[in-house]
Amino acid sequence: MVDRIAGALDTDPMELRVGAVASDRHRNVLRTLAAEGNWGADLGPGRAQGLGFHDEFGSYAGYLVEIDARDPQAPRVTKAVIVVDVGRVINPRSLEAQMIGCLMDGISTTLRAGLHYEQGLPLEGSYSQFHYARQRDSPPDVRVVIMPPTTETPGGAGELGVPAAAAAVANAYARATDTAPTSFPILFDVDFDPFPK
Repeated sequence: MVDRIAGALDTDPMELRVGAVASDRHRNVLRTLAAEGNWGADLGPGRAQGLGFHDEFGSYAGYLVEIDARDPQAPRVTKAVIVVDVGRVINPRSLEAQMIGCLMDGISTTLRAGLHYEQGLPLEGSYSQFHYARQRDSPPDVRVVIMPPTTETPGGAGELGVPAAAAAVANAYARATDTAPTSFPILFDVDFDPFPK
């Protein structure tokens, strides 16, 4: 939605976000994300960048992804830069892993992962039938930037990055395909067979 507002205002989506917030921590995460992710790079036809931001539990997460959607039915996130500020970091490696896990959740729920129902019953009976992102769907280039301590109190990380990652993937897909998806996952029924042979 923020990207659509930016488009209606003929404003850069990053600049709109930076200008719309009151928190220095929020602004610093976005500015770091723009610099580290080379925001605004021209990736060529069918490829684009997208960004998303989320804050909760005293923490801030920004995601910038690059997607290759030259085939809109088989998009691939090729790069992700994640910037996170959780106040005081207790376990940096765990935080990094959590943010990468959130990235995979965002890729999954935005592009393919959903349940199909027939007469009130789910058709997927196991993860083998659920279109959650697999290792082959992982971006080959992922970098997590953990901001220096900004408070003495640690913030939460849990699923902090999921909304930001999902928004980044959706925004990148929209820009790469010149569409405005409003129903997710975008490729919900592509190649769906609940009973593979």
